Amino acid sequence: MPLTQDEADHLLSLEKTFVSREMIEFHLSSSFHQTHDLHSRDRREQFLLDVERGGRTRARLKFQTRARRTIVLARIDIAGKAHRNLDNYPHRPGQRFTGVHIHLYREGFGDRVAYLPEDLPAFTLPGTPHDLDWLAAFLDFCNIIDRPDIQTVM
Repeated sequence: MPLTQDEADHLLSLEKTFVSREMIEFHLSSSFHQTHDLHSRDRREQFLLDVERGGRTRARLKFQTRARRTIVLARIDIAGKAHRNLDNYPHRPGQRFTGVHIHLYREGFGDRVAYLPEDLPAFTLPGTPHDLDWLAAFLDFCNIIDRPDIQTVM
């Protein structure tokens, strides 16, 4: 069942914490896909955080936060394939995105609408181009707090 925009905005704004305090292994060069369970501070809402590095193109990274198991609230694509917003999209209609871009849930469009990170005042650009810094910036944007340690793996 789709969300209203107010519901989606509210869910994204909620503080979220990891259910498990187990260390996260972040692979720097090999492909991987991890899904981490999250919940709101009051534990009324459940979320999922997906962290994925592409199979064929190991440079491609995707981080996304989902609500109600299937609804993508926010996703950042790093070094992925190009994306074009359609002419009827509410943000940058017709524009093609070739670099880092963020997809946000928009009522009537799902997560198909892309934004440049600098278009989103709530998104703080990382100080370096390192993958872990992009992950930290995305976790901040999604209000994911009280995080477990992250260890890099070659």
